[in-house]
Amino acid sequence: MKRSPLNQGAAHASELAGAAPEDYVVVDELGDFTYYPSKTAMLEDLEYVEEAASILDRAGNNFHLTLEEGRKLTLGSSFGRVEFTWLRQTWISDRRREPQAHRLLRLYPTTLDALLAGIFETLSLELASGATGSPWVLDVAGEETHCATLREVDGLLARVDHLERIAVRDPFGHDYRPIRHATHRLHAPGAGAIYYVEIEPQSEEAQQRPEESEHLP
Repeated sequence: MKRSPLNQGAAHASELAGAAPEDYVVVDELGDFTYYPSKTAMLEDLEYVEEAASILDRAGNNFHLTLEEGRKLTLGSSFGRVEFTWLRQTWISDRRREPQAHRLLRLYPTTLDALLAGIFETLSLELASGATGSPWVLDVAGEETHCATLREVDGLLARVDHLERIAVRDPFGHDYRPIRHATHRLHAPGAGAIYYVEIEPQSEEAQQRPEESEHLP
């Protein structure tokens, strides 16, 4: 897998604006998850049939790669929906294996549909390189600031020593509490990677949502 840099801005903006996205998530042979905004981008990046252990669309349809005439990679027919327990455990393992690459810590989903939505949303947010249809919103002691990407949020919070009074909302409406994870006790107060831990919604919906969030490393 070449994993060429992708400009996620346009595809992501269409998604948030309500267009039907035709994006995919590939789980490779090592259990790593990669988001692709289109089938074309995915097939250009993948290199051999066995590289993708599972290819998922937003409905959870499970695909494998096949070879067409001329040994060109193509997307095969779906062989059913992905299995929830396998997908959830593989997703958790991937994010714990490379925690600094996956710093959006959503509440654990309890259904396949919620898990699929979370995977597509968080991967696209982590990769987005341009403005989308909806901004990130930072609430600092009651004062709101809008940001285009997670990278921009990181940049603003990197200049803040104490994050206790800050709340962050992503373009999909999920609220987070930012936490700085210092890798060494001698680091300066503003040093260390920032993780975003989802906050339990304060509504009737909260009764339908799990209380446990993905663990910090």
